Amino acid sequence: MPRLVAIVLAVVCGAAAWLLPHLRHRLIEAVTTYDAAPSDPAPLPAGSGPALAPAPRVRVVLVDGLAATTAATLPAWGEACKRGATVTMDVGFPTISLPVEVALWSGLTQQQTGIVFRSDRPLVPPLAHGIPAQVPGSIAIAESHGYIVRSLGFADAEPAADRADPAQDVDPLGWGNAWEDRARAAVASDARLVFVHVLRVDSAGHRSGRDSVAYRTAAAEADAIVGELVGAAPDARWFLLSDHGHLPGGGHGGEERAVRQVQACIAGPGIAHSTGGVISAVDMARAIADSVGATLDRASRGRPLSVALAAPLGDLDAIPRLALGPGALAIALVALGLAASSFGVRRWWLAPWWLFAGCALLVAIRGEPTLSTPMVYAPAGRDMYLAWLPALALAVAATWFGLGRTTAPRVVVAQLALPVLATAGCAAACGAWPALAGREVAPVVPRFTAYLSPLLLLTAHGAAAVALGLLGRTVRSAFGRPSRPAPARSARAAG
Repeated sequence: MPRLVAIVLAVVCGAAAWLLPHLRHRLIEAVTTYDAAPSDPAPLPAGSGPALAPAPRVRVVLVDGLAATTAATLPAWGEACKRGATVTMDVGFPTISLPVEVALWSGLTQQQTGIVFRSDRPLVPPLAHGIPAQVPGSIAIAESHGYIVRSLGFADAEPAADRADPAQDVDPLGWGNAWEDRARAAVASDARLVFVHVLRVDSAGHRSGRDSVAYRTAAAEADAIVGELVGAAPDARWFLLSDHGHLPGGGHGGEERAVRQVQACIAGPGIAHSTGGVISAVDMARAIADSVGATLDRASRGRPLSVALAAPLGDLDAIPRLALGPGALAIALVALGLAASSFGVRRWWLAPWWLFAGCALLVAIRGEPTLSTPMVYAPAGRDMYLAWLPALALAVAATWFGLGRTTAPRVVVAQLALPVLATAGCAAACGAWPALAGREVAPVVPRFTAYLSPLLLLTAHGAAAVALGLLGRTVRSAFGRPSRPAPARSARAAG
């Protein structure tokens, strides 16, 4: 009977080891594909003050992926900023281009719109009540990835979409040779609002990282483009922006300050030279809206520029808070896991040390998981599991020797109760249960969404290691015990 119980438990652990990576794949798909349920934004410091006066012509240039430290080194960018107000803009969370730019052009944060990732998925229909839709003849020109500007509600947005796939641009090669001329012509035109989206810096960041020569070269090229554009309309009001930075090795999406806070400036008529603190992306949206005479949604928390400059944000003010209900449930599940593991542990070495060792190895070798780190999204998770693989030997050893001291159920509970319930708590904190069950909703919250990806994989590997220990010890006990002596009657018959 004890061997049968051990075999059944090994099968259950093996099933968990098979299921959890599949749930992780579903999590990654949900995070990168779907929208979230709209929720309340992070509160901003209140105040009152005058709004920016309207300007006849407004020009917005956004250099995608330009880190604040790099922007500060660019000559043309810096020269333009000397003519106006330079600030740090906190783009909020997550730090993904389309959601951030929807916030810039709607005045609603990522949490309010529910647009939190949408990898290569344009808004259909485009933004209907944002700033561009209120400005007749508004123009947007993108270097590439035109689905972003096509999602924002501009009257004229280029490049055009491929008819077969709205997320793709038509004739990318031809557009690549023509887009700068089209951008200069748009900037020099009489259009009230023109938006130019420069993509090459972000592309270099993804390929090579923020600290690479390729990234700095792309930033210098983008700076030359900024200088040409500003020179084409020196009397316009200029907004020079970025939507996020990059990690040193490449990547964005998470809540890291270096990724979330970028340099921005507003220059031109009616803007005095100044240097301010941290303002929100929705504050910048309010400044753009006031400049073109547009009205933001009533739910927008965007403040007049004078108020935003007078009451700058703290380091974490733009990050949404974890809701009380999911947070309490997460704590309860982790506490239950600790209690269950304590029940199973009869000796100190039977605790799930492999879990703590695996997490420590992952952070030490690969760094803390965030939505900026590519390993969080990798389907196989090879970069992660190669880091914690040595820790799994602790799970096999604890299971093997634990079966010699206590029962199989106690050993399994000691090894897996905390990992399983900690993973469940993390899923509760980021609201992942509906997505894991198959609903088309994105469970995107700071920290916990990123933690859930490695936890699902590490717990699966731990379950496989426990199953291996159970089967190994059971097979040894079945085939390694001495045979029974022959009965006396059989012995006499043999004589």
